[in-house]
Amino acid sequence: MSNKQEQLENRGYLETGIDSQYLNSSFEQKITLLRSKIATERTLGARLLKEDKGAKTTELLINALINEKKLYPKIEICNTLSTFGKLVIPPLIECLGKIGTNQHKKIPEKEFSKDSYPLPRDIASRTLIRIGDKAIPELLTALETTDMILLSELIDTIGHINFNFKTKNIYKPLQSCYYRNKADEVITWKIIRAFSGIQESEAFLKKLYSEVKKDGLKREIKRSLRLIELNKK
Repeated sequence: MSNKQEQLENRGYLETGIDSQYLNSSFEQKITLLRSKIATERTLGARLLKEDKGAKTTELLINALINEKKLYPKIEICNTLSTFGKLVIPPLIECLGKIGTNQHKKIPEKEFSKDSYPLPRDIASRTLIRIGDKAIPELLTALETTDMILLSELIDTIGHINFNFKTKNIYKPLQSCYYRNKADEVITWKIIRAFSGIQESEAFLKKLYSEVKKDGLKREIKRSLRLIELNKK
């Protein structure tokens, strides 16, 4: 085995197609794999559980995601969860901001210069994004939360989904969220970013530009206005 291959396996990498040899595994056998001390077996277990959609499987996969340290089992768990659709939306919302430590804690000094929507750092958010616009109603309801860590990732998720799916009726909930939380710079920055995919926010953003003092917020307003204008064409 090459050094590179060994490193990949240590991180849980498993080639496509290997799971076909285990399709007759029982549910209990799949869970045993998911809980294995061997990373590649955890990847296999997560992959096989795509065929076992249900509340119990969702709970087991969410718990595995919370505790998983290796890259490839984590990716496979998310792959499987994203195929479960509406079933996994509430538990994934509960996980927002709670897995890992890579989420934004302050406004970045460097502007995101691409015309795409930046992929959130939060792994639960990324999984919800893969579920798509059917997650929007529950995400909007959750905007009422007073948990700032959760709220921060909710906004990223809504913004990203809307930017790509052009969902309806999200401007007013996000605007209300802005007014409720305008003392929090990270929250306001993320809402301004989310407005980049909402044309009806244009007048609000122009008014906001004359009111805010923070350079990072002004940069984000200009970027959102530029993208709104770009998407009119």
